[in-house]
Amino acid sequence: MFQALLVLVAALAPTPAQKLGFPPVKPGPVPGYVMIADRNNNRIIMISPSKKIVWQKDGLHDPDDAFFTPGYKSISTNEEYNQTMALIGVRSRRVEWSYGHADVRGSSPGYMSNPDDAYLLPNGLMQVADIENCRVIWVDRAHRIVRSIGHAGDCTHDPPRTLSSPNGDTPLPDGGVLVTEIGGWVDRFSASGKLVYTVRTPTTYPSDAQLLPNGDILVAGFNMPGRVDEITPSGKIVWTWQPTGEWTLNRPSLAVRWPNGMIALTDDWNHRVLVVNPRTKKVVWSYGHLGSPGIAPGYLNKPDGLDLLPAVPGGVKAARKTLVQVPKIGSLPQALSKASAVALPGGKLLVLGGETGGSSTDQVLLGTPQRLRAAGRLPVPTHDAAAALLGGRVFLFGGGQAVSTNAIVRVDAASGHAQAAGTLDEPLSDLGAAVVDGKAYLVGGYTGATYASAILRYDGAGRTSTVARLPAGTRYAGVAALGATIVVAGGLTPAGLTSAVYSVDPRTHRVRRLATLPAPEAHAGMAALGGALYLVGGSDVLRIAGRSVTVAARLPVSLSDPAVVALGGRIVIVGGGTTGVFAFTPR
Repeated sequence: MFQALLVLVAALAPTPAQKLGFPPVKPGPVPGYVMIADRNNNRIIMISPSKKIVWQKDGLHDPDDAFFTPGYKSISTNEEYNQTMALIGVRSRRVEWSYGHADVRGSSPGYMSNPDDAYLLPNGLMQVADIENCRVIWVDRAHRIVRSIGHAGDCTHDPPRTLSSPNGDTPLPDGGVLVTEIGGWVDRFSASGKLVYTVRTPTTYPSDAQLLPNGDILVAGFNMPGRVDEITPSGKIVWTWQPTGEWTLNRPSLAVRWPNGMIALTDDWNHRVLVVNPRTKKVVWSYGHLGSPGIAPGYLNKPDGLDLLPAVPGGVKAARKTLVQVPKIGSLPQALSKASAVALPGGKLLVLGGETGGSSTDQVLLGTPQRLRAAGRLPVPTHDAAAALLGGRVFLFGGGQAVSTNAIVRVDAASGHAQAAGTLDEPLSDLGAAVVDGKAYLVGGYTGATYASAILRYDGAGRTSTVARLPAGTRYAGVAALGATIVVAGGLTPAGLTSAVYSVDPRTHRVRRLATLPAPEAHAGMAALGGALYLVGGSDVLRIAGRSVTVAARLPVSLSDPAVVALGGRIVIVGGGTTGVFAFTPR
């Protein structure tokens, strides 16, 4: 009762837009007001979903980007070709702080050379990519550079020592930064400045990369024709939008995913802003006219930046502050993702394979969630496999390293000893598994050439058969059994991420739409407990009960590809790109 009251209060709380005097908007493809840095019109504007200009700041000099600061009271912007950055009050429309010398390039204190993506951080520092000085700098309110990555005079790609013309520096929830380098790299740095990874991009001119909740990277390719890609930290492309015809992109510089799952992007040289449904790859909203620059209502002139002022009351994000935090209860030997896990009798857990340090591992971990220890090794290293407990024996299906495999491995639950136990009819990775009536069901996956839609039944003796098919081939879905029903939540399809939740009856072969997630989701783990399902990924744990989907808990860090099981009346979460083992008891 108390929790429900807190959620109701959160839903009734004013949105950031309402706090600034803008009315709320109805749920839809645009969940608020779109702020656009209209560069060649020398202005920043805000557009309502009905495409009316509701706020405008003129008299700027080529504003290249515009972002709301924490609390939405001001806007950080940079004038790349004017060599300055500034803070502008939303209500006052006045420049409240600035740094740089107008139209004068330099690298000494107080000067920049083509600044890009200026952000005000919660700690009060301004962070900006100083492109031609080949560095990212942090500036305090007294105009002092207090920190930098890279340095002027050396523009080679060798992070963290040197950077190659960084044009993006997206702040991360953990205090780190995602740096985009012209030439084809994205680098993730921790809050302390340690290089977490560097990854090659599909295009040579990536722009303003964004970290997604599932740990992947969304990045625009500033080319003609342009494109938008979602890639993993290892560089694997999992989604691409490169339309043709009227929606052909011409040097898009920024693509972001909104809380409702839609992807918004600036199509700079086509003079428009687009909103795309990633599942259907269809444009669902646009502002501006193809190839027609202008300043009249409905027109833009090289829009180079955007941000969202949320205006939809309630919703998942409004309720987050009331949620319990999922505690950490144990530690792994090293950061792990894409592993498989099964719950064993006696409160123990078996964790198989996975990815660590960007490579597959053959490790088998065994023990309680608080004390997992190395117990054996798989025949070959593998990740993105699926595991199931059948008649006291653990089976690991598919997975792979560089390519998908058809291997079936049997693992002794007491000792962790593993050995080959047959093969599937075709290679499968990125799949899920569930057990119903003593049989394992393998759901979706990737064959190495196609997305799999089949749901396969494995009888424990080496034989598989197809019992049903999903509406589309699906990878990286949350899969679990709830009684005699298999539930498939989210995942990646050929059309992009999906928010669909399906139920599968293996006896009748019926597949039906059960529910819809608040936003498209993939790379999440799922387990059933107490008559409900819990989908774990990104920053939240979602509870799926019938057609209802609610937020059950908040994770202490964003997780991607965690292993999730129900064990001892708790949901236990392993890895997800961290060394953590987490657990919580649903209310």
